[in-house]
Amino acid sequence: MISVDWFCNRMKLVKKFAKEVEVEEVAVCIPLEPKTACMLYELSKFTRVFATKLDDFSTKIEAIEWLRERGIDVVNKREAIKAKYFIDCSAVLSRVAEKAGKDEINVVELTKTGENYLKKIKCRIKAISVDSSKIKEFESVYATCFGLLEALLRLNVYLPSKSVRIVGFGKIGQGCANLLRKIGCRVVVWDKDEEKRLRASFFGFEVSRDARTDILVLCTDSKVGLEYVNDGCIVVNMGAEKFEAEGKLVEDFGIVKSYEKDGILYYLVSDGYAANLAIANGTPIEAMDMTFSAAILALNHLKKDFSGIISLPKEIEEKVVSEALSGNF
Repeated sequence: MISVDWFCNRMKLVKKFAKEVEVEEVAVCIPLEPKTACMLYELSKFTRVFATKLDDFSTKIEAIEWLRERGIDVVNKREAIKAKYFIDCSAVLSRVAEKAGKDEINVVELTKTGENYLKKIKCRIKAISVDSSKIKEFESVYATCFGLLEALLRLNVYLPSKSVRIVGFGKIGQGCANLLRKIGCRVVVWDKDEEKRLRASFFGFEVSRDARTDILVLCTDSKVGLEYVNDGCIVVNMGAEKFEAEGKLVEDFGIVKSYEKDGILYYLVSDGYAANLAIANGTPIEAMDMTFSAAILALNHLKKDFSGIISLPKEIEEKVVSEALSGNF
């Protein structure tokens, strides 16, 4: 296991921009892994932080212990929503705050799933969505796929020549498909959206719903059942929604379990949770350094006079990109 200090040593942008934070307190509810721990620690030098788990599967024990050694305890979500400002993922903390009756939510939201939920919230809201920014696009298209690769490598299977079906050809699906093709996999793509299927074909991918494949990678936030699973395939989830196992548990191999239903035997990785977070280290440091920096600067923008949900301000995006290109990436 690599030290949390390694991640902190590499997060140069977060160290720089944490010094500019102007809010008096912030609750952070995103996958609690080493990179998040580093951001929390840097923020704690300049503001009060409330660290809380997004969920158990994406939480790394070493990150919690590292924070505690530095005087930062992880609190429950009910405690965290006492903060005036949030950095949130999938609107998890915002949902808790709404249910608790909080009359105003001030949040920097990192995901499209969370942005969509925030549109339904009834209380007053000031939200900045990072998802539509170029910074987030770089993360999703070019970097998140390395978390998938790390998870697949943990299975110790030989990937070149393996047939892989990518379900969901959004930003993350595109990145995963491109990377796996580059290392020699035969990649087949499927998406319910016709335009995305057409885009995949223009990228040169085979487009098929039913092709038999060795590995199934789910890159969609929609609930998916066994409709894409063929006998003997390895199922790896990269979406926000947990893939629910169906059928009888046959054998437990640790991070992989085999199930059988209606004559189909399949292998499920990390109990259907997003494998890049559950069994790997997530998105590479440099990409998250940029995304977290954008979120930190967006906190200051929440103090301005606006309402509703807005995209990450262009000046924030330009500031982070400029700093990254200046040699601090």
